Amino acid sequence: MIDREHIKSILEELKTALNLKDDIKLELRPMKTKAASTSLKRKTIRLNKNLIPNINHETIRYLILHELTHIKLNTIHHTKDFYNLLHSIIDKNTAKELEEEILAKLIKLNNYRSINYKNQPNHVRGELCPLKNSR
Repeated sequence: MIDREHIKSILEELKTALNLKDDIKLELRPMKTKAASTSLKRKTIRLNKNLIPNINHETIRYLILHELTHIKLNTIHHTKDFYNLLHSIIDKNTAKELEEEILAKLIKLNNYRSINYKNQPNHVRGELCPLKNSR
């Protein structure tokens, strides 16, 4: 399992590769539909803490690289410049394979959560419990 310090070392390695001098914060948060997100204003990368234990070093590296590319170019958009910079560090085919792996893992995690959620009693799911007959 990859720990927080290892993730921070990946962040620093990729910041150097992208010539990013900014102080970039890293947060691990549970997310339902995203693998990661970035706040350009706060220069913060948020990684899905439920996903991280289920992916390998190379995939985590790609997630961080993807988010750092947004920060480097100061855009949330996936422009031609975005992909040119991203693919200068990781080749296009590898990036596509890693994106597919991330998507598959997110789907698997959400299906697992959905199945477990559906098996919970009504009150745990936040649904109204049927009223008992008051006779």
